[in-house]
Amino acid sequence: MNKGTYDELQASSSFDIKNKRERIAAAVMLKEILDVRVDPNSIISKIPDDPNYTDSVTLRHIFVLYDKLPQVYVEKIGEKWYYSQSTVDALPQLHKKIFPFGTNIWAKWFPIKQNEEFLKLYPWQWIGIGIILGAFLICFFLLKYLFRFVFYRILFKKYVNEIQDMDKIKSTSTLFSVWIGFKIFQVFVPTLFINPRYAMPVTRGINFVAASIMVIMIYKLVELFIFYAKQYAQKTATQWDDQIVLVLQKFMKFSVIFLGLFYVLNTLDVNIATIIAGLSVGGLALALAAQDTVKNFIASVMIFIDKPFKIGDTIKGDTFEGTVQEVGFRSTRIKTADDSLVYIANAKLSEMTIDNKGYRVFKKYKTEVSISYDTPLYKIEHFLEGIRTILLKYPYTKNSTIDVYLTNIQAAGLSITISYTYKVYNQREELQHREFILLQILRLADVLQIKLFEQSPLVLHNNNQVINPEASEDVNRKLEKFFTDLDTQVAARLK
Repeated sequence: MNKGTYDELQASSSFDIKNKRERIAAAVMLKEILDVRVDPNSIISKIPDDPNYTDSVTLRHIFVLYDKLPQVYVEKIGEKWYYSQSTVDALPQLHKKIFPFGTNIWAKWFPIKQNEEFLKLYPWQWIGIGIILGAFLICFFLLKYLFRFVFYRILFKKYVNEIQDMDKIKSTSTLFSVWIGFKIFQVFVPTLFINPRYAMPVTRGINFVAASIMVIMIYKLVELFIFYAKQYAQKTATQWDDQIVLVLQKFMKFSVIFLGLFYVLNTLDVNIATIIAGLSVGGLALALAAQDTVKNFIASVMIFIDKPFKIGDTIKGDTFEGTVQEVGFRSTRIKTADDSLVYIANAKLSEMTIDNKGYRVFKKYKTEVSISYDTPLYKIEHFLEGIRTILLKYPYTKNSTIDVYLTNIQAAGLSITISYTYKVYNQREELQHREFILLQILRLADVLQIKLFEQSPLVLHNNNQVINPEASEDVNRKLEKFFTDLDTQVAARLK
């Protein structure tokens, strides 16, 4: 049925159909389908010479012309080979799928010198190429703005004010428009009926580019989804959702790349079944080598389900102690007290006895401060009572555990022991609470003009010193102002 040797009646004899018109229609449909999907010459070279050929898979006398079209095959009926009845039944549906707008649309719309060629193409083919290119350009320049509007104003309107980088939406909308443009190529290029020797490389190239753009587009959508998921996770009080977003990001990106690679290779007629079979042959060795990886992955899933600790918790194991920074598919990252990072395999971590110090709602803190010997006694009393008041006013301390006493007289000065228990959920909160209280103690010492950790010679005098009433009143005024400011700061922290 090629040009120059066209004989549709002889070609139709390959079909076991009584009606001549139906036989010819089936032959024409099959030729048009094969011209788009595969070069018929490559099929001819693979046809076996054995008249009793048996398919090794089905053990039947059948031969599939092209593995990408398993519906199209010939079978032996009696002593002759015909296209199967299944092929005849499948042809109209296949033809409609490949040519949704018909096969003669360009020749029908532009019947200009249909039998004359110009540069090996008919005028209606050149017109069709121009219209297809024009449709691609329209899609590229118009649809990208349409998709940008859809993304920016409709789909993500709720979060639009939070987006700092519009490049994510711009690049995604551009990819959408280009992808639709190539889908137009996929639909209309086959209707041009260019010589298969030239059309097949073009068709494969279009399919490859369209598939690649689709994979990149899905990857960009995953990035956009992760971007919004991070925005949402940052608003929540819990930290597990932040970690889940990070793990989800790695898993989704890996899945898109892995599956997308097979999808793109499929457009190049790479036999995916052969690749999978090859992987299965080395599957045993791969499974043995990946035992630890699988164990760590399962352990990470159990950590997410059981939640023995969360991000920010201080945990202690057999050989480490530190703050949990990240829980991945394979390992957990822990920051130790000396700012080093320790990576513990999740499988080993799940087998350890973990002391989660982050679950201690109340944590005890104890410290000592020293003041010089020459500090007036009334200032010492005010200082002790002021520290107690700071701790009592702070809402996160447990009042029954507050102990502030003058505990020792040493060469370094007068020792004041401060001990209290405070509510804390992670190391950051612990440091914030401790910093606030210590800063207030330093401010109190500044108000009372008490020097901390300053050594002075130990000299005992006959203490007949008379306290100046005016100095005492001035101290009281300063303390009153100090505690008023303290109340304001505490109220601000509670908001």
